[in-house]
Amino acid sequence: MKQALVGILALGLAFGMYSVTRQQQKNKVPAVQKQSSSSGATTKDAEVKVVNLEAGSFYYKPNVIEITKGQKIKIVMNSVSMIHDFNIDELGVKIPIVKDGDTGTIEFTADKVGSFEYYCSVGQHRANGQVGTLTVK
Repeated sequence: MKQALVGILALGLAFGMYSVTRQQQKNKVPAVQKQSSSSGATTKDAEVKVVNLEAGSFYYKPNVIEITKGQKIKIVMNSVSMIHDFNIDELGVKIPIVKDGDTGTIEFTADKVGSFEYYCSVGQHRANGQVGTLTVK
């Protein structure tokens, strides 16, 4: 009887410790992400504008990106269908072909003011409308 009571007390203590640990884990504040959302907001730590770009069947989303001259930008292109690449000829920017479901990235500094077309050079994608505009102010 005494051993059963000790066993029950030990089990209760173990369960209580488990509950406290689980509660502490629930109350933890998640770590702050340094990359921004798909809106392309600039991060404060690295001063890099991160743009999450979706590449689909003959489109990019977003198809308009605005930045300021001298600003660093990181394009994270996610191919959601087919294969795609990303090109801005005037700035010498290129993400090689990315397969369906994969992601490609490039980081560069916009050193020229103007509007620059970005496009997919795979097959007839550009002719079918897979283009966008990067505006550097």
